[in-house]
Amino acid sequence: MKKSTWSLILVGSMAAWASFYPFATLIQGTIDPFLLAFLRFFFAMLAIIPVMIVRHSFILPPKKEWLPLIVVSFFAIAPTAITVIGIKYSNSIVGAILVNTNSLFVAFLAPFLIAERMTKGKLVALVIGFVGMAFSVLNGHSLTALVRSDYFVGSMFLLASSILSALYGMYAKKYVRQYGGLYVTFLTVAIGSALLAIFLLFHGGFEALPSLPPKTIFFSLLIGVVATAAPYVLWSSSLKHLNVNIATSFKLLIPVFATLYSLIFLRETFTVWMFAGLVLTSVGIFLVQREGRKEVIPTA
Repeated sequence: MKKSTWSLILVGSMAAWASFYPFATLIQGTIDPFLLAFLRFFFAMLAIIPVMIVRHSFILPPKKEWLPLIVVSFFAIAPTAITVIGIKYSNSIVGAILVNTNSLFVAFLAPFLIAERMTKGKLVALVIGFVGMAFSVLNGHSLTALVRSDYFVGSMFLLASSILSALYGMYAKKYVRQYGGLYVTFLTVAIGSALLAIFLLFHGGFEALPSLPPKTIFFSLLIGVVATAAPYVLWSSSLKHLNVNIATSFKLLIPVFATLYSLIFLRETFTVWMFAGLVLTSVGIFLVQREGRKEVIPTA
């Protein structure tokens, strides 16, 4: 396929990816966040299995890599439950903005954790991006007044989710280089589902499963297949045809689509501060990605 065709596919993929936020909002309060996280990744795993079979990609990693992969998988699955909690106290718009700032946290943390070089360009990008985060979190209120509000609590959960996603991005990079993006996605989704299943078994989380409303099951399925498996597979497949930085730049569309969905279908409030935060964080993320264009992750 032509690069222009892949660009259109990626736009559609980001639109699907962004649907997680309104879908999760629609079933808020009807399902435990950890059970939703399990269903998301379990359904995603089932949807990705046929792709793995077609590509003959079922290869177990060496035993010495299992423990690091389990840790990486935790970083991959934990943000979902934390994001759902964060959206509960804030809204899906600010959720989409803050959660997708993870590349800014990667740029900030990488020099300390994986010894990546901090450039002047990245510093400028971080300042712009973090100002955007502050706009989204404060939302026009003073910090002293905001810290007592549910909105602030929700924002802190969302930033925690973004940081965990950043840790996943940093430590998964090694395995993406070695095995390819799709393989790592499937492996982390499978291991993550197992971790969540163990957690839910010990805490009685599965007891609520038979009594879940059909609407909740339906939207959980959509989250797993439409908002997770499909965009993950398409995005990782695009890396064979597009430069990794070009493909990554399409993720800037996720908070844009999520905002549109929330305004149209959920009638959520979208303040000028949220808009400023969306613009500034997007600019910061774009500048961070531009600084990293010399580093291309090969894919299998």
